Amino acid sequence: MKQRPLRIACFGDSLTEGYGLTSDEALPKVLERLLIDEGIHVDCLNFGISGDTFEDGLNRIDTVLQVQPDAVILEFGANDSFMAYPAESIMATASSVIKTIIKQNLPVLLVGITALPDMGAEYKRSFDPIFPTLATSFRLPLFPDILSSYFGDSSLTLLDGMHPNVEGVEAIAHSLLPQTRELINTVQTRD
Repeated sequence: MKQRPLRIACFGDSLTEGYGLTSDEALPKVLERLLIDEGIHVDCLNFGISGDTFEDGLNRIDTVLQVQPDAVILEFGANDSFMAYPAESIMATASSVIKTIIKQNLPVLLVGITALPDMGAEYKRSFDPIFPTLATSFRLPLFPDILSSYFGDSSLTLLDGMHPNVEGVEAIAHSLLPQTRELINTVQTRD
């Protein structure tokens, strides 16, 4: 009997969903393709919704858990930052999301983000430590900044200058690949 593919829930906002792109061009499908090319039997499920914050994620986490994923790539924070939510409240909500996932004994890859400079130096100082702190507190692997793979390069963004285009998503997927492999390895060594 053929073993079912390893299921990775890609849970996040527009950067996961693939804002302005087709579903095949979105991060989960691109990551899945790269892994399959390496001979890894995997299904990367897209649980990204544009505009979502950690609070929205907390409100729909049951939908993600219902598919019984083997692991979760957790990517929120951009919208929390753009709305200038206080760092303490983001941290509290993000912690609730993480606790809910790890209570299901699921490995998590935390995908971080940094605040844009136009949010102001003071806000950036309070926001930027959120993801490293969460990763340390919950002993999670951290991809430090999803923006670092594409942001600021107009050849990798849509016309809005914010969201990655097809090439930008490819850049993110290639950057995430090593830690996604480690996440899969964590699942397989548990079995």
